[in-house]
Amino acid sequence: MNITEGLCLALVVSCFAVLIHYEALRVISTSLIDRPGVSRLRVLAVIFGVLAAHALEAGLFAIGFWLGAEVLHFGRFVGRAPTDVFQYYSFALETYTTQSVGDLYPVGGLRLLASLEPLVGLILIGWSTSLTFMVMARDWRARIASEAPVANGR
Repeated sequence: MNITEGLCLALVVSCFAVLIHYEALRVISTSLIDRPGVSRLRVLAVIFGVLAAHALEAGLFAIGFWLGAEVLHFGRFVGRAPTDVFQYYSFALETYTTQSVGDLYPVGGLRLLASLEPLVGLILIGWSTSLTFMVMARDWRARIASEAPVANGR
């Protein structure tokens, strides 16, 4: 039964993380990309926007780990188990970024959440990279075009 609960929690949290990321990138795109302004500031705003989205999504996974371990009791941690919000968040952020130090690992149904989180994190980080590249390429093309000499004028 722990495996089924863990799989359900992993799927729900993963779906919410993807939805949050979609909405975050949509807001970033509509509010920053098509507006005139300094291209460096626009790129920095995109970077900080996607960083905030990833931090929020890792927090969602931290809530999932906390729920599974402390509320639903279908898994636990081996090693120095998390005792506060920061430790759950730290573990979730390490797992989201696929760093996973290895001093702490979940067992029971929480293993499924910890197994699916790096896949979701990797996909969402790639998605953010794609948006960032698109914004930078667009701004660089605009800068090159504005700096090019006028054909008849020079």
